[in-house]
Amino acid sequence: MRKMTATIGAAAVLAGLVTAAGPSTASEAARGEATGSEAAGCRPALSVLRALPGAEVAWPKEGVRALGRGAVSVGSSRGKAVYWIGPTVHRVPVPDSRAESELLGVNASGLMTGWYRPYGTTTQVGFTYRAGDATVTELPDGPRWSVELDVNDSGRVVAGGYGHRTIQVYADGVVERTLTIPEELGPEAYVYTVGGINARGDVVATVQKVEPDTGGRVEFSYPVLWPGDGGPARILPQAAGGGDTSWVAGIAADGTIVGSDWYGPGYAWTPWVWTTPYGTAGTSPGRLSTHPYASLDGVSPTTGVAVGTARFHPEEAASGADQAVLWPGSGPVLALPRLADGMASEAVAVSDDDRAAGSAVNASGQARAVIWKCATRQAYAPNPS
Repeated sequence: MRKMTATIGAAAVLAGLVTAAGPSTASEAARGEATGSEAAGCRPALSVLRALPGAEVAWPKEGVRALGRGAVSVGSSRGKAVYWIGPTVHRVPVPDSRAESELLGVNASGLMTGWYRPYGTTTQVGFTYRAGDATVTELPDGPRWSVELDVNDSGRVVAGGYGHRTIQVYADGVVERTLTIPEELGPEAYVYTVGGINARGDVVATVQKVEPDTGGRVEFSYPVLWPGDGGPARILPQAAGGGDTSWVAGIAADGTIVGSDWYGPGYAWTPWVWTTPYGTAGTSPGRLSTHPYASLDGVSPTTGVAVGTARFHPEEAASGADQAVLWPGSGPVLALPRLADGMASEAVAVSDDDRAAGSAVNASGQARAVIWKCATRQAYAPNPS
């Protein structure tokens, strides 16, 4: 879904463009466009993308899920799979017009991948699509209870989802590889989430290990990597000597993996990064100073930038709203401007041309698909006071 490698001088770039407190909203960020950002050929802005007609729905939530080349982005609007060219929204023609649907990935050549759930059913159908096609091309394995997908620039699509025992990699619509869960995780282990596939075909996913306990089932989440060269799957090391619950959200072209580590009470997410050769439990760039928890949820292909969300526990809503964050690849996690003061935002995708994307709530309380253009130039270290 998103990827990352080392960054070059990101901290120096940021230092000359934001104050210590930074721009808290998009309008404040826009007022700084005529500084060094414009001279460098980059105009920072938080762009709101158009929505399909109709009322907002809770799920799939309004927002961008992945970024393509140029002005292309994909995601969901009003519970339907859509793609955007610039701010203009286009609905994907799935076979059932009443179906819930969503696009989750797009590659450099414009190949998109997503799912739809036929009306009245509980299963999802994976598909690929290109702009202008009359309809989607369904993946050959038929409906599944849950499906998560990604696509790389060679056109390979990875598909799996909650409860699955295997993950499939498709090439030209045919299963090229079937990825199995490492035996050491036990016979009851299952796929929890699919993190993505990178340019060389490496796949990452989160796998649930089920362990017996006298009081019932005990489950832990493990990050797993399947190398693109067909080598054996690897369980990534975890912090605290194991026993953590770890999620993976994306993998870079060089194999750098981003996600989250959890240890302790529920919701206690910490941003986490694993780097090759995966000999250690990885490291964390830390959380945003204003929020107790955070996750990394997207990574650029080659420029060393990751994005995610700084969070509060749901029962701590009075403390403040979640906020989209950006990590330049070194240094601390930084905040991205909100669409409106005090309103929630999240970032899940980031591109090599310095766009970040996700969702943000406006002053009227409506969720909108958004893109932060020249995102590293908008990111700032918030004042915790």
